[in-house]
Amino acid sequence: MGWGLMSPAMILLLLMTVVPTLYLFYYAFRHEDLLGPNSYWVGFGNFTRVLSDPNIWSDSLSTLQFVVLAVAVELLLGLLLALMLSRKIAETNLLTALFILPLGVAPVVSALVFRVLLDPAYGWVDYYLQTWGLIDQPIDWFGQPVFAWIAVIALDVWQWTPFVALILLAGLQGMPGEPKEAALLDGANSLQMFWHIILPFLKPFIAIALVFRIIEAFKTFGSVFVLTGGGPGTSTSLINLDLYRIALQNFDVGAAAALGICFLIVLSVIMSRLLSILGRNTDILED
Repeated sequence: MGWGLMSPAMILLLLMTVVPTLYLFYYAFRHEDLLGPNSYWVGFGNFTRVLSDPNIWSDSLSTLQFVVLAVAVELLLGLLLALMLSRKIAETNLLTALFILPLGVAPVVSALVFRVLLDPAYGWVDYYLQTWGLIDQPIDWFGQPVFAWIAVIALDVWQWTPFVALILLAGLQGMPGEPKEAALLDGANSLQMFWHIILPFLKPFIAIALVFRIIEAFKTFGSVFVLTGGGPGTSTSLINLDLYRIALQNFDVGAAAALGICFLIVLSVIMSRLLSILGRNTDILED
């Protein structure tokens, strides 16, 4: 009876996960062109092509750079935001509701809004920066690699920092009061309280937020595609933009499948190593 009740959900799960994965492996070893009728076995030829492409390696480093910078800033700001919202004041519930609004906005919509705000001709950002005397002339946010990276990371930070803050806020709200009271009686100041009491208690929650955000950051596509399109040039091009370009612009499905498998293997290795490190420093795996 149990297997019978679970079978519809299991069949749906298999159709949505296992079957596409099998197709991915099938196409990775074949020459598949969406515009051509020819389809034939090439073995590891697709893997050789994508791994010998210097643009792929450059975009892989850009992806890693994006993940490290964005997640680091989000963890720091999310922790500060959680500490602010953990205070027992009347405005906390209203502030929490306001801070989670970015989570309800689609990444593509957020990118469109940011693109308008950062427009050097009529964007609000350049206008107020000039009004406050911080800059002398408008910044071409999408014409220079440094400013394009700032825009891309700022968009991701704006959208996902509330997610990190909510996870850490849940940890702070579940923290017992006895350790903090004992530390206060021993004369601990605010910094000592945070470093020796609050931070060790939050380590499992920080680990959870870190794992979720790294996985999602590696999957980033829509926001960068709309905001910069990988430009200027290829300075903000991520690996997911390469997958899109190879599969849906060059119509080389076989090479895109091979690149997707390589990306999946690298991500699996990174996450397994990260979980191993977190497991030694927190009790996340035991829980």
